[in-house]
Amino acid sequence: MLFRTGIIKFFRNSVLMVRIWMVILAFFLGLYGLWKWEKYEVQKRETQYDSVIAPIAEAEGVDPLLVRALIWRESRFNPLRKGAAKERGLMQVTPNVVIEWAHANKMDNPDLDDLFKPRTNITIGTWYLAKAIHHWKNTDDPILFGLGEYNAGRTNALRWVDSNDPASSAKYLNHIDYPGTRSYIQVVVDKYEQYRLGYFAISWELAFTKFYNHMKRLYSGQ
Repeated sequence: MLFRTGIIKFFRNSVLMVRIWMVILAFFLGLYGLWKWEKYEVQKRETQYDSVIAPIAEAEGVDPLLVRALIWRESRFNPLRKGAAKERGLMQVTPNVVIEWAHANKMDNPDLDDLFKPRTNITIGTWYLAKAIHHWKNTDDPILFGLGEYNAGRTNALRWVDSNDPASSAKYLNHIDYPGTRSYIQVVVDKYEQYRLGYFAISWELAFTKFYNHMKRLYSGQ
């Protein structure tokens, strides 16, 4: 009788444990599914303009992933974003840049509202980014210098160049007296590295690269 009772209790407890583990498994599967869905949505949003970016960036000699990283920082892929200084669209192009682009390409100035059109905005913004990077082709990191110019203008970028070592990006960064620009450069560079290593990858390679670059900047600043 006792043996029979023990067997019944054992099976009841086993069924209960199975049910508990099934609930736990379902919970974690649900979390995993939610994570995958969110990742898919983020990836879909951040790659939605790739077909527009790629040919324009390649024509300008700029890595399309850098353009995508800059768009992420400027507008989070919102083509209708407006800035405080009349910047417009995905790459937050300013009216002055529009005039400069039109003059360089011997075209009439487009309507500023056209900057809310992704193709127009990416065309002008990428042209300006490529131009900024080209200005610093003889430095040790043209992209870093170019991002500083894209964000704060050429006058400020020239002001931050170290007179004794004009090609040094580390010294250039140390001279930047706009915390917003310093942060801007770092955020875009980090996002660019993330894209280069794979879609939103969290990897040892990315972690090591970020740590190495951080230590390199600290050492160079001493």
